[in-house]
Amino acid sequence: MLTERAATFSAGGLFFRPASRIVRDLGVLALSVLATSRPSDAPPLRVLDAMAGTGVRSLRYSLEGDPTCSIHANELMSGDHPLRQNLEPISSRCDVTADDAVDVYMKARLGGADAMYDFVDADGFGTGQPHVAEAWWAVRNGGLLYLCGTDSCTTAGQNPFKAVAGYAAVAQYFPACNEQGVRLLIGTAFREAAARNLHAEPLFGYFHRPSSTMRVMMRLKKAKRPPAHAFDALTHVARCPASAELWRVPSGELGAAAALRPGGAAADAPPPQVFGPLWDGPMHDVSFVRAMRRDAEARGWDDAADLLGAMAAEAEADAGGALLFHHLGDVQRALAAEGFVLPPRSLLLAWLHAAGFSAAPSHIEGKGLKTSASLAELVAVVAARRDRGDESVELASELV
Repeated sequence: MLTERAATFSAGGLFFRPASRIVRDLGVLALSVLATSRPSDAPPLRVLDAMAGTGVRSLRYSLEGDPTCSIHANELMSGDHPLRQNLEPISSRCDVTADDAVDVYMKARLGGADAMYDFVDADGFGTGQPHVAEAWWAVRNGGLLYLCGTDSCTTAGQNPFKAVAGYAAVAQYFPACNEQGVRLLIGTAFREAAARNLHAEPLFGYFHRPSSTMRVMMRLKKAKRPPAHAFDALTHVARCPASAELWRVPSGELGAAAALRPGGAAADAPPPQVFGPLWDGPMHDVSFVRAMRRDAEARGWDDAADLLGAMAAEAEADAGGALLFHHLGDVQRALAAEGFVLPPRSLLLAWLHAAGFSAAPSHIEGKGLKTSASLAELVAVVAARRDRGDESVELASELV
């Protein structure tokens, strides 16, 4: 038997990754926040675990997320499968089915509002399709959809045809390609919801490095359709392969991508890499992830609390105009070109904040820096510190 947090279960020969526990922690915390935000007289939450596998997520949602919720655990299974036995401790509040997940979504749609779910976990494979699209039919207004994408090779630009098929987008390979993947998944989920006259927004986006998996939590807003301004967050991004500079490119101005570079197009600059469309707004809802963090701290889940703290800082940086993260290696090269040494990241973050830019570390990359400053502006911030006599600024010439 295996144990994870409050759940005890048998894998029974099925695939189970203990290292993905943090992903399941985030789902439990999101469900808990959803449950505690509802009126006390609201009916019990309905939770769908569309591809339940061993049932560990269903167990944890019931035991830790919301003890009053009803669980629908579905798994396309046959023969001797451990799911039913694992879910016996919560059998009074759990239905188990063996259908195709898409069929479950469609049954919920046909059954009307009473058949829909407040929380849907769609733990799919590959690009996340068809769940990124069809799972929306099963989500009740105000409900949450927890999506998964495992094809980080595609979101890193290694399979352009699958990127078009799964995300209707172009992906490129560069240091922040894993954040690109999270944003592609969010953008696709937003667009697929909009195609169904639904309005969705991200509550958090997470890249789990041990499994190269993207997980995003989306909330279905109580609106008939997304407002026009919501589409402003679905755009393209350009990157200079020589300088690593990043900038936004509105979808209607793709032909002018080079000219939109901060500071204008350089005559000797190579053509930029252009990727998207993807979600370029905040990946996380700061108030929601802070509520999750408080819950994690109360439970003593320190690693989840630390992660959620990093997400909250990222959300503030994104809200201030930060785009995808810069690898510190690219930052170091930009500074070295002007004769500066890369300072400690904590010091650089403080300088950027003091200069009026948003900035935060990246939860995706330990050597990542998110900031609303362009690389040229970042170098100018360091140069201004030198000009004011800040002794923390090191010059490359001083090291020779």
